[in-house]
Amino acid sequence: MLMAPHLAASAPGKASVPGRVAWPDVAKGVSILGVVVLHVCLAVPFGMDTFAAQVNHLLDPLRMPLFFLVSGVFSTKVLRMSLWELFSRRLWFFLVPYILWTPIEVGLMDWHRASYYGSDLADFSFYAETLLTAQNMYWFLYVLTAFNLVLWATRKLRPWVAVVISFSTVLALPLNSSCDTVGKFIMYLPIFMVGAHLSRTVRGFAGGAMTPPKIVGAATAYVIGFAVYAMWYLVSTDGPAIMDWPLWPGAVVEANDVWTLVRTVGQFLMLPIAVLAAVGLSKVPYLSPALQFLGRHTLPIYLGHPIALTIFFHVPLARLGGVEISLDATQWEHSTQFWVIACIILSFAGGAAMWALQRTPVVGWTLKPPAIAPLPGMVCAHLGRRRGAEPAHREWGGQNPSGAGASKLRR
Repeated sequence: MLMAPHLAASAPGKASVPGRVAWPDVAKGVSILGVVVLHVCLAVPFGMDTFAAQVNHLLDPLRMPLFFLVSGVFSTKVLRMSLWELFSRRLWFFLVPYILWTPIEVGLMDWHRASYYGSDLADFSFYAETLLTAQNMYWFLYVLTAFNLVLWATRKLRPWVAVVISFSTVLALPLNSSCDTVGKFIMYLPIFMVGAHLSRTVRGFAGGAMTPPKIVGAATAYVIGFAVYAMWYLVSTDGPAIMDWPLWPGAVVEANDVWTLVRTVGQFLMLPIAVLAAVGLSKVPYLSPALQFLGRHTLPIYLGHPIALTIFFHVPLARLGGVEISLDATQWEHSTQFWVIACIILSFAGGAAMWALQRTPVVGWTLKPPAIAPLPGMVCAHLGRRRGAEPAHREWGGQNPSGAGASKLRR
């Protein structure tokens, strides 16, 4: 009987940090690399027409979808936490950098637009709305906070029920046109919940043997995912710009809102190959440790790169009165490719600066705040010591220091 050949079972790649599985860090490393390249290509004129942008497009499932799947896989402990433990051990570390750094990043861009393009400076209500609706560069910290709360709130439900409930966000699709954070909940909450509730399945899939049927099946799903995208492009070209939304009587959705649903389907189909790709990359010498390093430092890179782009790209070019940048420029300072490479370097320099800031006393707390989980125990211990000391104080207070008690102390 002939058996299909297969690769040796997992040893998903060697982790550069002992005790850590390699592929999740690789996945997060590829994710943050893809995010930086995307934002750079959006910032540089004609950047989305470059080879880097096209390759990055093919890596869509290795970007945010895989990031949220991995985040879900490593959030299973939330199912066993109390509400205080959830806040103090997880949400606290999302909310502090989000609340403190979002106004800084938004404020820099607002100052840039006001200084060089004549727009008015935003008022307090703009900053409040930006924070509350997560329509900013640091939205992922906001949604991770919300996703963990949803996971905790559904912890007593059967896993399949909790996952099904996570798809209910689709009911709010008509709101996506006015707040694109709704679309992020629709696309990524189900993926996060699948990662959390089916973590054993995901780990088993990643750690199992790389058999031909497994690879072919994942690759086929990936191709079908892109086919779904292609079909949508064909249908939407001549389709209506606005249509009724049957799940919300009287509400309408735009074509771009429906595209959010199409992306959700496509991303789910692409996730298996994304996991296998991360496992494969985790076995590549030199590349794997580099991606793992990036994956372990996603927060400073994510927070630092847009600030670096504003300070070192947008502002200088505006001060120069604008620099003509094009794909076919013959001079390097006008070349789209040059500026894409330069901005990628600047972005990671911004991440390195934020990483260094994270290690600066006191200021570093804005990125990695001090642990507050022990606070209740510390408060209880302090109150206990005070209560234990009170009887002694009362007993001493009833004696005359110059009398018998004092003479005993002197002896």
